[in-house]
Amino acid sequence: MNPVRSLGPAFVHSEYRGIWIYILAPVLGAVGGAWVYNIIRYTEKPLREITKSASFLKGRVGGTK
Repeated sequence: MNPVRSLGPAFVHSEYRGIWIYILAPVLGAVGGAWVYNIIRYTEKPLREITKSASFLKGRVGGTK
């Protein structure tokens, strides 16, 4: 979704309620996608082994591994 396509009509109509979601959602989606990509791509274990337990998240959140 292009945030500019939502900002244009908001500026024209001076209606800014709810516009934050159109700006924040693409940014959060990109960050979340990059995080998942890094978990899957930059590991030496197979994905099936990584997702057996939630313990793989503990090492990734703090960046200690």
